Amino acid sequence: IKNSKKVINSTKIKFQNLTSTPTIVGTAEVESAPQITGDTHLGGYSVILKKPGDSVTYTFDVANTGDIDAELTTYTKATPVITATGSNNGENDVQIVTDNLIYTLTYADGSPIEVGNELLHTLGNNTASLRLTVAYDLAASELPQDEVTIDGLDITFIYGQK
Repeated sequence: IKNSKKVINSTKIKFQNLTSTPTIVGTAEVESAPQITGDTHLGGYSVILKKPGDSVTYTFDVANTGDIDAELTTYTKATPVITATGSNNGENDVQIVTDNLIYTLTYADGSPIEVGNELLHTLGNNTASLRLTVAYDLAASELPQDEVTIDGLDITFIYGQK
């Protein structure tokens, strides 16, 4: 009698290696640091950007620890929630920041993340480095009068079998 085991091939994708200290430019502040929750969801953080050129950048990896190649099938970057903390110019301040906010997620080399991107399982090709940046446009001509908090900066990836 031959003992046969059924081999199940699977993709096992997860975010990992989130930097604990972001790259901060200008007077930007981190109110709460992002957290990886679940395998491929990053969220729960907020920042304050005060002037043109301010930015906060985090880096992290997405890894395929499974035994088959994977393909990005869904990529969701939530719409930031912008809240004015002062009462002097609240609604206008929110609009100013909304108009000048730059929120990007790219590979570490600057190339865009797109549905259909592959994440191979083979050794040496199973991890991709990502860069998440929240910035106040350097070309902005207006500033909020009061402090404005930016949160809801969640991202989620869903991978399927290639």
